[in-house]
Amino acid sequence: MNTRNFPDNPRPRTTPPGTRRTSPLPADWAARRAAVFERDGNRCTWLEDGQRCTQEASDCDHIGDPDDHSLDALRALCGYHHRKRTALQARLARGPMPSRERPRAAHPGLLTDEQAKAKRNEQDVPSF
Repeated sequence: MNTRNFPDNPRPRTTPPGTRRTSPLPADWAARRAAVFERDGNRCTWLEDGQRCTQEASDCDHIGDPDDHSLDALRALCGYHHRKRTALQARLARGPMPSRERPRAAHPGLLTDEQAKAKRNEQDVPSF
């Protein structure tokens, strides 16, 4: 594991190799992760239709703030549900998807509202 020190926090923090985390994990992450797995019975805690997943837990997920490493903010998930949750979070972060429909082109012979209004105004003014 990579160990990094930060000026405002002299405690070394670790980031597992190959991870894409933007903030480092605490030095006692392995102990916290083990405590979460033990608390959750080493089973995935994902609920779907009121049923708990029966798969063995393989990942420790942050429920809220990714920088809150308290045991109350962590839960055990299987790999499938951790990837599903991450994908849902990413989709929400991206915002609404743009429409895939092309805007309808106006018929070339039809007048827009502004053109029709201008044409009516021209007709109301008598020519000399």
